[in-house]
Amino acid sequence: PSPAEPSPMAATLTRSWLGRAWRAEQRSTMATAASLVGSEWRRELTKAMQAAPPGAAGRSPFRLSMQVKGSDEAALGTLHLAAAAPLSSSRPGNGGMRLWSYVSGTAAETEASKLALGMEIKHASFNTGFSGAKLVCAAEQPIEAWSGDDKQRLMDAAACMLTELDGAMFTGCDMNTTTEDMDYLAERCPFVLAAVGNPSCCPNAATAHGVLGALDATFSGEVSGKRFVVHGCGNVGRTVALGLVERGAEVLTVDLDAARAALPGCKMLDAGGEWWATPCDALVPCSASGLLTAERAGQLQCEAIVGATNLPFASEEAQAVAERELGITFVPEGITSAGAVIVDSIEYWANDAFSAAAPPLLYSFTAHVVGEKVSRLIELAQRLNVPPSLAVPLVAESDSSSPVGARFEEWRTSHAAAAASEPALSDSASRELLARAFLTAQASRCQPELLVARNGVAGASASASASHAASLSGARRHSSASSGRVSGRADVVVVGGGIMGLNIAYQLRRRSPDLSVLVLERAPALGAGSSGYSTGFQRAYYSFDETMAFALDGMDAYKNWSDYLRDGEANASFTETGALWMLGYDGSQNEGMVQRLAKFGVAAEQIDEAELGRRYPMMSPEPFPTFDEDGNETPHAGGAFSAVYEHGCGHIDSSTCLEDLLRACRRDGAEVRLNQRVHRFVTAPSTGRCTGVEMADGSLIEAGVAVVNASGPWFNKLNSTVGLSLSTTALPTRIQVGHKWIPDEYCSLPFVADGWGPSGIYFMPRAANNQLVFGSVAHRFESEIVDPDAYNASLDPDVKQDYLNCLFHRLPNLPREGEIVGFSSMYTVNQDDVHPMIGETRVAGLWACNGFSGHGFKLAPAVGSLVAQQITGAKTDAWETGVPHDFMGPYREPLSLKVKTHFA
Repeated sequence: PSPAEPSPMAATLTRSWLGRAWRAEQRSTMATAASLVGSEWRRELTKAMQAAPPGAAGRSPFRLSMQVKGSDEAALGTLHLAAAAPLSSSRPGNGGMRLWSYVSGTAAETEASKLALGMEIKHASFNTGFSGAKLVCAAEQPIEAWSGDDKQRLMDAAACMLTELDGAMFTGCDMNTTTEDMDYLAERCPFVLAAVGNPSCCPNAATAHGVLGALDATFSGEVSGKRFVVHGCGNVGRTVALGLVERGAEVLTVDLDAARAALPGCKMLDAGGEWWATPCDALVPCSASGLLTAERAGQLQCEAIVGATNLPFASEEAQAVAERELGITFVPEGITSAGAVIVDSIEYWANDAFSAAAPPLLYSFTAHVVGEKVSRLIELAQRLNVPPSLAVPLVAESDSSSPVGARFEEWRTSHAAAAASEPALSDSASRELLARAFLTAQASRCQPELLVARNGVAGASASASASHAASLSGARRHSSASSGRVSGRADVVVVGGGIMGLNIAYQLRRRSPDLSVLVLERAPALGAGSSGYSTGFQRAYYSFDETMAFALDGMDAYKNWSDYLRDGEANASFTETGALWMLGYDGSQNEGMVQRLAKFGVAAEQIDEAELGRRYPMMSPEPFPTFDEDGNETPHAGGAFSAVYEHGCGHIDSSTCLEDLLRACRRDGAEVRLNQRVHRFVTAPSTGRCTGVEMADGSLIEAGVAVVNASGPWFNKLNSTVGLSLSTTALPTRIQVGHKWIPDEYCSLPFVADGWGPSGIYFMPRAANNQLVFGSVAHRFESEIVDPDAYNASLDPDVKQDYLNCLFHRLPNLPREGEIVGFSSMYTVNQDDVHPMIGETRVAGLWACNGFSGHGFKLAPAVGSLVAQQITGAKTDAWETGVPHDFMGPYREPLSLKVKTHFA
């Protein structure tokens, strides 16, 4: 560990808590964290993120208290309202009402404040449309001694408090408060969200289903056969435990009330014993806060902690023991136990749909929303090599996006058939029975499926979509002759939800709003493939004029990202660095490139050794040395130093681009589904035309116009299912990247491609977090063909050393200290000419979009335009490419190149 260690996280965290007022303070926090050593930075950054919301940018916690008296005027307790920030009706506070006995009034206030902050994390993570708040009643006498009249007195006091706030706070159930209590409260004030408009829906069941969705995502859908310890078997824990049993898991239950723990199919553990030390796959806390002390945490024998308990750890020390010392995956309750607030969001933002919905549909929606979020969280944490709790801000949704509840109605429309088959529920007993039965099907239903945009066409009939698609110039429509269960249909089905697939979907919908588009992504989260690991570098330096024009079309979109997406709230932005091309060419060759770039309006200049020293004195002009078989250095035969400096180059964050694109696709009505593995392409027996895809579960998705294979490294595997080969061969190739901390003076360097001598690396500064990213431009680094489902994702020690030898030769005074962090990902490299294959294949209706050889991210907006033009025959008045459709066609002759690396 070194001061360099936090920098990769800092780069991503600059956009955490999307659009929140405390972003500026968080940046300052990250700068402080970057100066810390070892694992201390993680502790400090975690604390800062958890503490930042209420204290940043003028925001301060909001508290209100009121004494609750009984009929005899004796004190029953004190009702505390805590909020992460001052409340307003434009973004009301939301949190349940908890009734509990505390050792002191201060303890009650402290827990209320912590719970409010936890609620803020839930609301921000899912963009429920609310802010974080909590009601806590500190009971003066044992809760079991409270009478029905006492409870009503508490609800009367709460009604007064909520009415005073006049729509700035909504509450619901929590520990020791029930839906019946909320019904009573709702008669006295309108500021209650507890399934009041749908008496068959249970907020506790919604929370439980969210936990089940989280568990499913944590274990990648493989819950059956695993062992779980469920602590607390009340309204939430009971449903979770029974749901796990229904899905084939071994479930051990713990509760102070042994009768509650005695659930069918479960084995009871002694609540007085050391239940926390029981070996299991996951501990599922569904009980009181502060459950895990540091001592208990040190005795845990589980792989994961995933539950409903708010504040399950008694202290930061306890959480640190579990996460850092034992390496346990703790998925924070701000994500896992958000089921009730998601349902609250539906009740508030889509009340008619909420009132009409069968509870299982509400629970299914909750499970898949939570599951999707957990998948994304774990994916990010693994990529960044940090605990999931530290990555929570990175999965927060923007305030500008539609609240999660407002998206339910569109989702419900697309699941209308399933909803119609669910019986209505009328009482709590039948509700529990149906919930248990419904859990059997939950495993498949809680697979993450991203929601259709509010203005989408997912509910439109196939014939309506067909009518418009048939009117498009050049569009073709054929019926699909398939047998078996049809789980979906669209005009265009895009296989692969990376930067290519999303740009194609966006460009299709942009020119033809009635053309239905469905994107199927095999990973459980965005950016799991090549796109998420891209450096996002943009440049015009290419060997062919057509490729240069193509790249400039892509760069234009990235430089004007908000305009391209028609989204003023887009988060990605272009950072200009310039580029220095030291590729071993002589002065005349480099001058020729300068002139070629000028034809396309790109400013460039040739620089010699003296100019290099003037601009970048920290760079050595010496060629990387060569040696003979005896280890003796041989003279360099490359002539005088010459390089090309290209103006206007730069980079943009790939993960943020994917998030922005997904939001734009949703907004425009394209449907994007994650965790959707395509097994094969389907063709019509009579014509051989591609009519859709068969999924891994055997279901069919029909395509009326086209299927696009944009599956990256899995391209060939899918093509083989219809016996398809192209004129050039693209293979998944392992690419390794490293990065290290650099001082400020190195942050002004341009992107450098170093082929001056047999070096073969590139390096580029990321000034926002003082990182130098470096990788390969030489074939020796780009020759390992891999299986995309089984390859080494780390940076090889010998490759790291090779990179460093080249790097320290070019930057001889670069500090040696600091850990080198790296990873491996994949390009799909065209082995013949390192250019992509784009266009309709000999299997009619099936489009190829692959073989980008490292160019892909740069070209993606232009590729989206090209494929959309090919499928629809239509062009718009903006963001279009003019590159000939057949230049990179799937059956072209290989292009002639001097070099075959991804910098060709």
